[in-house]
Amino acid sequence: MEQFPHHKERRKPEKVSEDYWFEIGRELYEKLGKIPDPIEIRAAALIKAIGLPEGPYSAIEIDPKTKRRVNPEKDRIITEYLTNHPGVEVAPGVVSLDFRDMYPDGLPEELKNALDPATREIMEIEYEHQKRSKENYERTKDKHDLDAPVHYFRLPGGIDLFLRGYRHNPRWQVRHGEYLKKLNKLATVIAIEGIAQRPFGKSLDLYWSSLNHQRGHYDALMKEAVESGFSGLFTEVDARDISKVRMDHDFASNRKVRYPELPDEFYQDYFEYLKRKHPSLTKIIDSPEELKAFLMLQSLVSIRRRMRGRDVVEEGKIYYLYPYLTETRRVSYQPTFLELGQMLFTDALAAIKLLLIAKLMSDGYLEKGPIIDYEGARHLSSKSFFLKYPHYAMIVVLRTINELMAGRVSNLPAIYEVFRNPNWAEIVKEIARLVFKKPEKDESKPVRIGPNQRRLLDYQVDFLNIYGLNPESIMPTDEEIERIRERLKNLQGSKSES
Repeated sequence: MEQFPHHKERRKPEKVSEDYWFEIGRELYEKLGKIPDPIEIRAAALIKAIGLPEGPYSAIEIDPKTKRRVNPEKDRIITEYLTNHPGVEVAPGVVSLDFRDMYPDGLPEELKNALDPATREIMEIEYEHQKRSKENYERTKDKHDLDAPVHYFRLPGGIDLFLRGYRHNPRWQVRHGEYLKKLNKLATVIAIEGIAQRPFGKSLDLYWSSLNHQRGHYDALMKEAVESGFSGLFTEVDARDISKVRMDHDFASNRKVRYPELPDEFYQDYFEYLKRKHPSLTKIIDSPEELKAFLMLQSLVSIRRRMRGRDVVEEGKIYYLYPYLTETRRVSYQPTFLELGQMLFTDALAAIKLLLIAKLMSDGYLEKGPIIDYEGARHLSSKSFFLKYPHYAMIVVLRTINELMAGRVSNLPAIYEVFRNPNWAEIVKEIARLVFKKPEKDESKPVRIGPNQRRLLDYQVDFLNIYGLNPESIMPTDEEIERIRERLKNLQGSKSES
């Protein structure tokens, strides 16, 4: 059986410093400079328009009808024990936000009493899940017995989110499905990682009813959720789309992943876009050739290669790390301001979409309850960071505008036009686009594929329409941005003179 490396000397997870996340954010924003880039101004305008926080936020629970706080004491307890907890280092360089690592002996009684019943039950199931996984792995040394971390977030308005690390392998689903069914029965929304080779929003139907996509992992997870009693909404928040254009990875005939051969024009136009919209970045990545090198190093191909053998096993869980890049192209386990590529794009946009779903819940447009987001466990660290810093997440989305609009073009040259003349209204629509599916309630019909299979129904939610937002007017024009920057430059000059 394949085994993963683990630390010979086990140690109790140590709490990282209280300012751990703050310091990462501070260093990133220092690199943006005192005069905001156009892309930074656009990100701030969009975040403000759609009603999301720019940075670290309060998770105070608000009643959507009265607009008043529900329970200040409950908010205090959850904040103290969970949302303000910076996490623990389970191994050198491996920082975990898994509540099971923060409280290895179980939830503190005060916290347990403050949590909503469904949220508390999900956490208690996860403790049992980890215990069983550890016992099984110690007995078998089989990688499929290993659990993955779970990161808890309390989003604005008091919405509970679980980032549930997943390993999309049918054997892993079989070993852990018993616990996942129990979790899913308690969820209100379940997010499923999409199929990159299919357009965004199409994967849920394919997992549900396409014979070609019955792989025994996400398809099985969805059907077992419904069979166990889940009656909420399925959604996709992972927006990778290589169905028409591939700019990050490709598949050779032998199914090995490789980096695609892209013409020089792609890198030239991309660099010119960043030079106009994001000069803080092009001060560091200062040529099309440098941009190509950083894109290749942050592609899925390179991530897999560079992280081979670096994953860590502790206490029955496997921690997949994400390799950010330093200016000298070395691996960092923290964001460095050089975040590019499809993997980080999808995590940044997923964080934004999860925050949009939480806002809809908080404001009473969707049923309120736990959100469980399933995605490959290597996404956990970057998605967690982006959830903490929504404005920076939006900056990353706008700097990877080619990946955002990949599903709206027919060929690679059309991406060059995205760089040269971005259609900001269409960009806003793509960022705010949400996809939901609801399983048919008729229990007389089977969930599994076959005659008269229960259907997966569209559940229409138009975020921009609900909040009366006009995508044509959200983004400032280039002229308005230049006036803002000039005003700030003059203000900065006045301060220097004084």
